[in-house]
Amino acid sequence: MKSDLEETIESYEIEKVELEKQIAEYVKEADFLYAHYHQRALRKINQTLNTLKNLQNPLHRRIDEQQMYIDNCKRMLVDPRYSGNEYLNRRLTEHENKVLELQSVPIKPSYDSQEIDDAIFSLVNGEISGFKFYFKSAPEVYAGFTKSDDIIYIQIYYNLDGSHEYQYFLSDVNKFKALGFMSIDGNWVYTYDLTSFKDALEIKIVLARLVYDIFHYDRKYDEARIELG
Repeated sequence: MKSDLEETIESYEIEKVELEKQIAEYVKEADFLYAHYHQRALRKINQTLNTLKNLQNPLHRRIDEQQMYIDNCKRMLVDPRYSGNEYLNRRLTEHENKVLELQSVPIKPSYDSQEIDDAIFSLVNGEISGFKFYFKSAPEVYAGFTKSDDIIYIQIYYNLDGSHEYQYFLSDVNKFKALGFMSIDGNWVYTYDLTSFKDALEIKIVLARLVYDIFHYDRKYDEARIELG
């Protein structure tokens, strides 16, 4: 049985393929305006797919980067000017070996998906007053979850060290707003309406985008943790 994350990724992959077909058709018909609109939609889907795949496998971005180098080398090697080029062949082999190395690393998700599910449902059902989802322990930065009536509030908190290290990220107004956060009394707050709540996937995607798109997850991050309130 596929997980909710796997099903969501599969759904976006299908939508991506369909958009790519439509873009090709519009370009063929010289309908460049619609091709442009669909290209913008494709960029958004690719961004969401990258976030979901990073959530599924924290090494996805590094593997994807190496694959890009592999594709570039292969494109150059089919060009008669570079056919048999020793340097390109050597680089191709290096990148292919790097992909194999990364793919062999045991996967440890950035946080336990089931644990975040349990915490969110406990909050929704009134079993807990809130919880904290820590991205990393030093410097401390976390998303604090609380509930009032049919609204879940997610607010970003950080200690003094965090405010210094993440000053640039925390001041990136456009990225936070694009994710749905609002600035309230100098704090970034996300509100989630529970009237249409079915599962925790949408909230988990918000958390994943916080970690990867705003705070730029890297190997310095230790394992995320949850503290129930």
